[in-house]
Amino acid sequence: MLHVRAVSAAALAVVLAGPALADRTFETDKVTLRVETVAKGLVHPWGLALLPDGRFLVTERNPGRLRLGDRDGKLSEPLGNVPEVFRYEGPTDRSQAGLFHVALHPDFESNRLVYLSFSEPSDEGAGTAIARGRLVDEGTPRLEDVEVIYTQNKHDSSGLHFGGRFAFDPKDKSIVLSVGERRNISRAQDGEDHAGSFIRITDDGGVPNDNPFRNAGDKDEKVFAIGNRNSQGLAFDPETGRLWANDHGPKGGDEINLIEAGKNYGWPFQTGGVDYSGAPMGKGSRGVEGMEDPVHIWEETVAPSGLVVYRGEMFPEWRGDLLHGGLAARGVVRTKIEDGKVTEDERMLTDFGRRIRDVQVDREGALWLITEHEDGEVLRVTRAEPAATGAVERKQ
Repeated sequence: MLHVRAVSAAALAVVLAGPALADRTFETDKVTLRVETVAKGLVHPWGLALLPDGRFLVTERNPGRLRLGDRDGKLSEPLGNVPEVFRYEGPTDRSQAGLFHVALHPDFESNRLVYLSFSEPSDEGAGTAIARGRLVDEGTPRLEDVEVIYTQNKHDSSGLHFGGRFAFDPKDKSIVLSVGERRNISRAQDGEDHAGSFIRITDDGGVPNDNPFRNAGDKDEKVFAIGNRNSQGLAFDPETGRLWANDHGPKGGDEINLIEAGKNYGWPFQTGGVDYSGAPMGKGSRGVEGMEDPVHIWEETVAPSGLVVYRGEMFPEWRGDLLHGGLAARGVVRTKIEDGKVTEDERMLTDFGRRIRDVQVDREGALWLITEHEDGEVLRVTRAEPAATGAVERKQ
């Protein structure tokens, strides 16, 4: 049976009036969590990468900065040689542009390569792009030998729906990137247009030989799958190799999808949401011919973002579960999937009242989160032992 846990408004008000986020513990369905605030004062952080030596890289979407931080909360000055990002000229609530995800190459310890996705400016406007550079942290931290290895093939002037999350395939180190449909729903079903697609490239920007539309003629050869609205959570399961994504619905209809080569994920013809005006959209939430059904549609809006498949040791209760950053949910959403269906759907850490933009897991199995605000934080979440230690915030 699907289990959903919520928080009462009264409980939330009590917690928000409480002490700072650091050194607090919170009870969830299966485990009590301790939350440590590692760093503060970031401007709309979007992506987080954990370095092997315990430090981290974090992006600030707007104004397009990359920072290097350590466990003591010290943040570097913005790193040099980060690509220039597109800045939307208009109302701030109409812009999602900037610097997005950051990730380390699977062989980072030997090659020091860091990858960034961002809104790339051009004469036509902007599109989603990926650049890579070599991290140098002797003296003043910076990137060197920076090159753009992927550019969206059609740019426009919109400031919305860039997608921007990417993941390395553990099998061959290829990269899968989500590209939003740029708030133009007709683009998501055009396989020659990268907008509204999942793109797959090699780690140097080439086209993998086994891409589904290589030499197909009717679709661009970098396209891996189509029908994406604005997916901002994308993760390979390191144990099974499956590729999972979450996607923003319009008004309602946020989804979890299992992404496979050559498939069509339905937007805008198959959706569980409605237009922002309240008018119906599409042909239904499931069963549209030629389109893949979502694994799950959330009834309550999550606005999902960063995603991991948990395979750490610290929380064996969550093994194999999907952990989603929740923007509207203002917490971490844990989903357990069994036999192709979500059987548990838990909202965790919602007492913070903070938009969670990214979720990562370190070598110890602890969670690292970033909060997407003007005064954003980096948080580390561990198991509270014993559970009674500290001030436990119990959900009502």
